[in-house]
Amino acid sequence: MIRVDSSSFVPIYEQIKAQLKLRIAARILKPRDPLPSIRELANELLINPNTVARAYREMEKEGFIYTRKGKGCFVSDNSSSLAKEERDEILNKIFDKAIEEAREYTLTRNDIEALFHRRIDTFFGNTREDRNE
Repeated sequence: MIRVDSSSFVPIYEQIKAQLKLRIAARILKPRDPLPSIRELANELLINPNTVARAYREMEKEGFIYTRKGKGCFVSDNSSSLAKEERDEILNKIFDKAIEEAREYTLTRNDIEALFHRRIDTFFGNTREDRNE
């Protein structure tokens, strides 16, 4: 389910959070679905249970999950919209950086839009259905 890269500069608890949020945004994990127990996930990933506990604790503070004493952690009802908002925020930052770099190459708005549309067409193919036209 979840993979961590111990050689990454991103802390492991952040990697766990990001992957869980991605699964929530993609609706792989739905509201009220149980998460693996802290011990179970820690054993699976071969990491300290405190690391998983920190990821879960932070996700609970952010409203993505909730805990039921003696039952475990579950995906919260409003988690999908929160995950989509966070995903959009991350993607906006990526797009902002790409646009900023394109401007450094003195590309105009029209140049950037044309390049972006070519990349989309290359990725998805050039069909009307993919463009929602």
